[in-house]
Amino acid sequence: MKRPLCPVALVITAIVFIYLRFFLTNYLYEIPDDQEKETGFVTGVVARKEARLSPSGENFNVIYVVPQNISIGKMKYIMCSLKEGDVYVPSVGEYVKITGKITPFKEVRNPGGFDSRLYYATLKIAFKIYNAEVVETDGREDFLRERLYELKMFFEKNLDNNPVLSDSDSAILKAMILGDKAFMDDDIKDMYKNSGIMHILAVSGLHISIIGMGLYKALRKCKLSHYIYTAVPIIVMYLYGEMCGVGSSSFRAICMFTIRLVAPLVGRTYDILTGLAIAEVLLILDCPLYLYNSGFLFSFCAVIGVTVVHPAMEELFGEKKMIIRSGIMLGLSIMISTLPIYMLYYFTYPLFSLISNMIIIPLVSVLMVAGILCLFMVGFTGAVPGVPAHLILLFYKTVCGVQTKLLGNTLYIGHAGEIKIACYCIIVCISLFYPKLRLRKKKKHSNIENYLRRALLPIAVAILICQPRPELMISALYVGQGDGIVIEDGRDRILIDGGSTSEKSVGRYSIIPYLKYRAIGSLDAAIVTHEDSDHISGLFEIMDDMEKGGIRIKRLILPDVAESSRGDNYRELERRATEIGIPVSYISTGEEISVGRSKFLCINPDKGMATEGANAYSTTLLMMRGEFKALFTGDVEEEGQENIRETIKSNSQIFKDITLLKVAHHGSKYTTDEEFLSMIRPKIALISCGEDNRYGHPHEEVLERLENVGAKIYRTDESGAVTIKIEDDRLETETFLNNK
Repeated sequence: MKRPLCPVALVITAIVFIYLRFFLTNYLYEIPDDQEKETGFVTGVVARKEARLSPSGENFNVIYVVPQNISIGKMKYIMCSLKEGDVYVPSVGEYVKITGKITPFKEVRNPGGFDSRLYYATLKIAFKIYNAEVVETDGREDFLRERLYELKMFFEKNLDNNPVLSDSDSAILKAMILGDKAFMDDDIKDMYKNSGIMHILAVSGLHISIIGMGLYKALRKCKLSHYIYTAVPIIVMYLYGEMCGVGSSSFRAICMFTIRLVAPLVGRTYDILTGLAIAEVLLILDCPLYLYNSGFLFSFCAVIGVTVVHPAMEELFGEKKMIIRSGIMLGLSIMISTLPIYMLYYFTYPLFSLISNMIIIPLVSVLMVAGILCLFMVGFTGAVPGVPAHLILLFYKTVCGVQTKLLGNTLYIGHAGEIKIACYCIIVCISLFYPKLRLRKKKKHSNIENYLRRALLPIAVAILICQPRPELMISALYVGQGDGIVIEDGRDRILIDGGSTSEKSVGRYSIIPYLKYRAIGSLDAAIVTHEDSDHISGLFEIMDDMEKGGIRIKRLILPDVAESSRGDNYRELERRATEIGIPVSYISTGEEISVGRSKFLCINPDKGMATEGANAYSTTLLMMRGEFKALFTGDVEEEGQENIRETIKSNSQIFKDITLLKVAHHGSKYTTDEEFLSMIRPKIALISCGEDNRYGHPHEEVLERLENVGAKIYRTDESGAVTIKIEDDRLETETFLNNK
């Protein structure tokens, strides 16, 4: 059989995948109750270490310890973030005792959110220790790995001190050449990711071809023994991988490079797919959870696109020796191979990445060579390679900046489940490999057959990215201590509030990922109930994202209150919206908003309402859609509560049979009183609050009141995101943590 290892690799991968579907929790470490405390200690050996940048701009060190005093199951390391400042940093291989705050990785609580617990499990890291301090050490070291770390720091210092390179240039070259992304600015990372060129920052095949193959060819010309010119490049690339931190893409590249060089020595011909299969099997046998690692999947799928899909595409569409056509065909091949990975982890696709990669990739080799020279040159001599490196990176920034702001660059494709991805893969395989799959072979294929096969590719893509919309869907996201509600009515979408006081960058890490997960590229309106930061902090981040070509807000709706009640946050919202071209409108009692087939009637605040606190003037909306009614109350209290009660009393028929109540002020006992609940008698009560919040929300008094009127209570602190769907007059409620 030709390439026998390829089907073996597929079978092993399938077995591991099926096993993980049923026994994934066996690989996820849970901190025992007796360990989960504010401070604790770990003794063990330092396996590796790295320098990082804190949010305050200070450098600090992270060490990875293989513990000896505790068992961490299938995990291998504990990540310890040392205190900032002048603290002792142990050597690699040193036996240490470390104290600090033991902290588990956060469990994802929203669809589309980053699952840090699973991600770090793929790296075999059990938990982290913050503000760690080394209290005991034996002074030993792993000589080789410590010298490699020092060499890496020497190279990074040379990049920082280069007279031509900016801080941003230096950070990008550290990521590209040394595998250290810790110093890259988030805006640069986003720009590279949104342009579809993030792959150039991974230590992978390009590095091997330039460094490893360059050394191999140079040694061959020296007429040395073939054992020497084979062994030396392999050893150098292994040491290079150790210095950079061996990730899945670098391990794959080094493994395939090793097989390529060793094959002639044992009388074999190198086959790229066999090398890929060996690397993949070694990785997943070492860590099965790599099948949930986006970097691992992207790396292997991209290589499959180049080596398997591209030749099949050329055969299907006919070979024509045109450079531009060949480049487009290669780009489409990689897109076809990696599109499922985008839908599993990123939920968007940079539509013009095909063009930008054709512009950018030809210069990557030049940039790599210039960057490598910058590692070794100090002082003004570093300016010689520094100038081309700076100019190329400046060119990249310009191209990416233009691309990300082009209308339609970001295609919001949303999330695809495993069944859709499986259907996509089957259809693509039939389209590309049908002649090889047939039992009876034909020498020629009819034109009709080829046309049908070609037509299957866009059909497969359409099936994968098609996102059916529910009639009505209301999602209360987990944003910690705050509010964030997304409402989808057909193809119309609005956001009611979006902020938090307990979760950092809640817009960036919770709200925006959810919107992308749902393939929402624009919001018809963002409604702000009031100006407290736990309701608006994430909105500012969405606006920042919009300015960079991200999710668009078509209208901002603020409560129409007196000038004296409009505080600094209110003014800043108005200013920021106007600055980036978002129309601002105002709402007060009696006014309506239409979203799809739903109507929202405002019942607070009264026009020009003057209050001392922002909570009192919270925009309160009665949503009506057929028999379904929902009441969204913000943080309404005091005068606002009185206004609402009066409105309900004078319009009692409208407020009968409320299906859903978004409980005011995160379940505070000072709101949602018995009189109010007896008027509306909600069937479902939704409480948005932070886990273990310092206010004790929701208060027991409110929970008792809700139970007394027969309301079914859902809490985001316990359930994560809560979603209510209405389809064909049938209501269904889902909680994210229970349905994972």
